[in-house]
Amino acid sequence: MQKWPSLPLLFTFIFLLALAIPALAEGGTRFSHKADYLIDGMIEIDKQIGDPCTTGAAKYQTVRGYGRMTKSESLDIAPHIMAVEDTMDWTTAEDAIRNLEVTNTIDLCARPKSVAAEAYQDEDYDIEQGDVISPYHPLVVEGLLSVNSLTRQTWGNSAAPNPGHEGSYAADFIAAYGPGPREEDGIIGEFGERIFFDEDYMWWFDNDEEDGIDRGDRYVGNYFDIDQYLYTSDGETRRFISISSPFSTGLLTEEMEVIGMTEVTETFSMDNIEPGPDAITLAWYELF
Repeated sequence: MQKWPSLPLLFTFIFLLALAIPALAEGGTRFSHKADYLIDGMIEIDKQIGDPCTTGAAKYQTVRGYGRMTKSESLDIAPHIMAVEDTMDWTTAEDAIRNLEVTNTIDLCARPKSVAAEAYQDEDYDIEQGDVISPYHPLVVEGLLSVNSLTRQTWGNSAAPNPGHEGSYAADFIAAYGPGPREEDGIIGEFGERIFFDEDYMWWFDNDEEDGIDRGDRYVGNYFDIDQYLYTSDGETRRFISISSPFSTGLLTEEMEVIGMTEVTETFSMDNIEPGPDAITLAWYELF
């Protein structure tokens, strides 16, 4: 039986991978990283990959506790799109004073389904409080009508195996969110700067198109696809999902808490808008 150190070593990783590429960057602009970890002791990890406003999504990961962990991760980021593969296996030390807990959260830039927070009437519109309304509606975009989002656009989970027990996490996901209509004049960035978009990277409503949408040749699309596995042999497991689409009736929410054994295997796709013909997709063959 493996003997865990009574005074475990402290491993602290603070790893921020955020991308703020100008929206006019060429489609080949790319940010990649691969890493393998083998850690044993007292572990503290705080990690962020991407930024919801510029990379389509952001992934946050925290690890706290005592035990042993192996982790393999690869990521690719380009303007308005991000792809991540992450595999983790860990065991809480048998004499741990704190279970080794792993938390993963993905926050999407994709806008949720919304309802009007108030009534609005004028010569063009007659909207009642509670009516479902597109977040791209001109009244919403111009700030004339407040709305309530029906979901938080979040996919999250945590697992904390009891002493001597194991946890596993594997996720392969891609998220894309290109700028949309009425953003031709740009948006205000994190530090108050105005970020402008090239029309080649945007989309618009267009009744002449079959799907009612026109897009630039380099528009990355609006979608989120994930394959995920989560396992805890014995301990506490939590899941939180809150995602919807303003382009369809699609809505998925889940709150789950289990004390004991948990195993979840899942696949999810939300395909809102297809990319343009010359868009970067972060497929493996684009590296060559």
